[in-house]
Amino acid sequence: MRDVLDKKLDKISNIWNNYIWEYKFCNSKIKFTPDVKSNYFGDILSYFSDTFNLIYNSKKADTFSENLETSISFLQAIYIQQDFIEELLHIFKCDIGKGDLKKDDNYTINRELRNELVGHPIRKSDINGTRQLLSSTIFSNSTNADQISYLRYHLDNNYKFEEVTHNKEDILKRHSAFVEFYFDIIIEKLKGILSQFKTKIEEIEKALANAPFENVVKIVSDSFEYIFRTDYLYKPDILLEVYKLKNTNRRYSNAIEMFQRDLNQFLIDKKQDIDDLVNETDRFSFKQTDEEVIFPEIIFVESNDKVDTSKIPVSYHYELGKLVERSDFTKFRFFSSLLKSKCKDKELVLAEIENMEMNLDNTLEYYCSFHLVDTELNGLENASR
Repeated sequence: MRDVLDKKLDKISNIWNNYIWEYKFCNSKIKFTPDVKSNYFGDILSYFSDTFNLIYNSKKADTFSENLETSISFLQAIYIQQDFIEELLHIFKCDIGKGDLKKDDNYTINRELRNELVGHPIRKSDINGTRQLLSSTIFSNSTNADQISYLRYHLDNNYKFEEVTHNKEDILKRHSAFVEFYFDIIIEKLKGILSQFKTKIEEIEKALANAPFENVVKIVSDSFEYIFRTDYLYKPDILLEVYKLKNTNRRYSNAIEMFQRDLNQFLIDKKQDIDDLVNETDRFSFKQTDEEVIFPEIIFVESNDKVDTSKIPVSYHYELGKLVERSDFTKFRFFSSLLKSKCKDKELVLAEIENMEMNLDNTLEYYCSFHLVDTELNGLENASR
């Protein structure tokens, strides 16, 4: 069961990180309040995963003190996860509150057990104007790896001693069913948001087909703003300036073409990713196979033939990887010199590297030149293969 719940939690986390957190359209569909914007939600997901280790702990304790420690952490972790589920339902506007959860036996039985034994082992109440002991509980020596036992003294039975025992497997089954049920509700809610976002993407694609570039930037800013975080050039104000220059030099037209190409591909990829997430089954199965793994036989052949290094394609990835992050003049000169040494016969590339050097502090010029260099070299490299 833990594997199933881990998968579902991962799915919630995946949708949160890649959609709810990244797109205004998606976070407008939930309670994206200032506290949620701080991404404390991400901490909740991490803590949820961590507490699974306490709940599904298969380690067998040998002593009463170890069993006591394990039982307390077991019940407390369940209580914490119940609170987290309530918070998730609230954040994702699932219209399910604490009152609804209290009607669920899988929630209530475990919560009352934790409250009685760990939360409030001594409870008092005002009875006829007098503060009196209502109940008192203490762990029993009968507690072991399979059961939680405790002694209870309660006003209702005139404080007569009684021993209460709960099978840990029953507690675990209730909690697993509780978590899975509400995870499924949350996932369905998120799938609905993703489906709406896919429809929005399709609307964006239609709008972009014949829209002026200024309108393209505005539409993307309003509904598909994540792309602006994927490249240094992809900032609304910079893109608009580059567009004004697109007919003056190839470095600018190349940048605009690159943005339009990336945008179209991003939209296609997001629609496909949404389809995969929405249509993915939530009933996870884990099958083991006894199929034999066959490794290919590797044969080493000795040869006196020399390798013709002139036929090995030149790679520019290392130098470009260093230049994509603007650095100080010394580092730039070092890596750009390495690149120049490979491009002595490529006048356009050399000219753009010079422009980068003259514009280390100018984002627009530096990255327009960088991307034209990248386009030229990658194009040549691919053609040689």
